[in-house]
Order: sequence, then C-alpha cells, then structure tokens
Amino acid sequence: MSKRKISISVRDPAVYKYLREKAQRDNISAYVCGLIRNDMINNHEDLDERIEAVVRRLLGNPNGITLQSRDHPKKDSLSDEDRELLKSLF
Repeated sequence: MSKRKISISVRDPAVYKYLREKAQRDNISAYVCGLIRNDMINNHEDLDERIEAVVRRLLGNPNGITLQSRDHPKKDSLSDEDRELLKSLF
C-alpha cells in the first residue's frame, strides 16, 4: 500500500454515487490517478501548437472566416495618392 494519500470531498451527489459504485468494481485510486495523469498529459500540449492547429484548420476551410480591415482599400481600388502618382507618370 502506498504511503502517499490524499482525501477529497465530493459535493456533487451524482459524482459521489458514481464513485461509490465504481469503487465496488474497480480500484478507485487507480481510476482517479489515471484521470489525473490523462489531464496532465493533455494539458501539457503547447499553446502555440494549439493555435497553429486552429489557424491551419481555418485556412484549409474554403468557407472559413475571412477578415478584411476597414482601414485598407479594397483589392481592386486605388487610393487618391496612387491615382496622382499614375497621372504624374503619364
């Protein structure tokens, strides 16, 4: 038996009932440790990797979100400055 022990309080009656039933069939300590171990592994994933995955998914989706800044002119339009430059060249 392990010398490392911890006690927890379970406030949710449904969770408590589930754990009591599970303890009758399985080693509840191993079950809880497995849940915590999985959580540790899943939370260890780097935030940058998760962001990159989301960006790749959005870029790969042709119906994905498109962003257009209101500060920039539309693709086919010229600014007044560009028009003046063209007039001076020709």
